[in-house]
Amino acid sequence: MKVELHCHTNRYSACARNTPAELVERMVQLGYEAVYLTEHDAVWADWEIEQLQQGFPDIRLFPGLELTVTRRPLQHLLILGTTDPTYLRMDDPAEILAKARAEGHLTILAHPFRFEGGAAMLDDGHRPDALEYLSRNHPAELAAVAKQVADRLDLRLVNAGDTHALDHLNRFWIETDWPITRADRIREIILNKAYVNWTSEGDV
Repeated sequence: MKVELHCHTNRYSACARNTPAELVERMVQLGYEAVYLTEHDAVWADWEIEQLQQGFPDIRLFPGLELTVTRRPLQHLLILGTTDPTYLRMDDPAEILAKARAEGHLTILAHPFRFEGGAAMLDDGHRPDALEYLSRNHPAELAAVAKQVADRLDLRLVNAGDTHALDHLNRFWIETDWPITRADRIREIILNKAYVNWTSEGDV
């Protein structure tokens, strides 16, 4: 399965340029088989996901969230599978990670070295499930730093589009042979290393 782990739409993310339908339609054309809709500090309702899914039977649509954990320093955490607005009122990394883990949601520290202090939670001993590796906002030089840290802390590395527009698609993603039939399946896949990081130039 070709999977996008980090995607924004203009329904809830002001920085995104395209509607959910426009993005999903293009993903289907490009061969994506699953996508997590991870808006900035906003969650989709279950009924919204179900409504959108009805129009696109050839791709699995799952909810998620890109949570601003702290603003100084700026730290963004992806929580895949949630529709729970409770996260939006939380600001303690330990509590956020514990809640997500208990609920079976995959946590990914988004573009951890894009901003100074973007990986501060790691320095404080808080461990997400994975670090974002290559993405549109996390190029090769920053990915190299992420790899060093992930190796040291035994964390997974995942490619993700950090998609905000149609022309951001088909550049960075993961592929897996494990079927994703429910939202929390992605955590099993990543923790069991049952995936490959891909770019438009092949696997990495």
